[in-house]
Amino acid sequence: MNPAPFTEHDGLALPALVTDVPGPASVAAVDTLARHESPGITARRARQGEARGLGKDPIVWARATGGNVWDLDGNRFVDLTGAFGVALIGHGHPAVVAAVEDQARALLHGMGDVYPNAPRIELMARLAAIAPGDLSQCILAGGGAEAVEAALKTAALASGRPGVIAFSDSYHGLSYGALAATAYKDDFRRPFWQQLGRHVTHLPYGVDPAVLRALLRGPASGAGPIGAILVEPILGRGGQVVPPAGWLRALRDIADEHDLVLVFDEIYTGLGRTGAMWACDHDDVVPDVLCVGKALGGGLPVGACVATPAVMGAWGRSQGEAIHTATFLGNPVVAAASLAALDVLAALDAPARARAFEARVRARFGDDRVRGRGAMLGLALDSPGAAARVTGRLLKDGFIALPGGTHGDILGLTPPLVLSAAQEAAAWDAIDRAIAAETAHDGAAA
Repeated sequence: MNPAPFTEHDGLALPALVTDVPGPASVAAVDTLARHESPGITARRARQGEARGLGKDPIVWARATGGNVWDLDGNRFVDLTGAFGVALIGHGHPAVVAAVEDQARALLHGMGDVYPNAPRIELMARLAAIAPGDLSQCILAGGGAEAVEAALKTAALASGRPGVIAFSDSYHGLSYGALAATAYKDDFRRPFWQQLGRHVTHLPYGVDPAVLRALLRGPASGAGPIGAILVEPILGRGGQVVPPAGWLRALRDIADEHDLVLVFDEIYTGLGRTGAMWACDHDDVVPDVLCVGKALGGGLPVGACVATPAVMGAWGRSQGEAIHTATFLGNPVVAAASLAALDVLAALDAPARARAFEARVRARFGDDRVRGRGAMLGLALDSPGAAARVTGRLLKDGFIALPGGTHGDILGLTPPLVLSAAQEAAAWDAIDRAIAAETAHDGAAA
């Protein structure tokens, strides 16, 4: 397999803007969208556009390949986000596209847990082969949040206790089960607070392990019967935060001491993005349950939780109807895409590419500004809210980036691993210009 099938003519090209950003076709399309989509989604994008100095809704994507994205107006951009980290192998990788086409002709849809299909079976075997330690049994899901919820169900069955410890600034998804554990921003939870489960206790990310041990010692803590710890081994949306050295190991020890199920949410960090196959590998720690998603599908929606046989065995044998399933469980087309994506990640040696990317970014911007690991990095800016304005300037320069951190002061860099040297060099220059303009903006405001 060719690990880098993209060329500068289609996937590795520099930005080329032929209209204002956003252009008239994108504006017209969003006008239509605003009449038919929930205003809680479209209006939110409009507010982001204003914060970024766009004045209008952002661009409407038309196609993407490699590291490039084109909008409806024909403007070509370089993607520094990997589309929320999904496009780790590049957009529209030919191997994934071919696998989707072949599988769609053979079997487009299966029957969940009733009649398994061959790609689904092969995908679970592949996940078992690459998962850390003895994690070898899976529940497939339609996305990351669903994988987290399957993991929390598994932990409740295995521990016999409903309580969960999760951490501040974490993002595990916005469906109700995942939202109860998410603590990224209060705005996400406040409107639905009365409908969320009260089984989750949140502690500061990187909290002193002594504090956690004290909470678990007895009923005076008010934490209730805790059965699981859920953690991102590196905060993603919370700002590419690497935990203190030894902290993940301490969580493993505490889970063992108190017979808790340790769940690592590696939906963002997994499959090589942080410079190791799994972020937990950096600390040589193996969880009881691992959640994976995003890059796994090569662009299609998929998630999975993978657990040890001892933990997954708590589900018991099905008594005729599975108590956790879904109509599209293990969809054969998605499974085929995932298998192809895993092949490409192996051919690319994704961890090595991610490590090399981190070295280049740190050499350009300095350790004081760079946070994170591998190709999951953030550039720390000087003021709250600055990241939205910087990403707005970058978009007008032809680069797609996202703000991050709970204070909006982190410029996220989670690109495809296939960007060319020319694309990277142009991006770094654009970032320098955008940060300089933001600094001047702050100075003028003062």
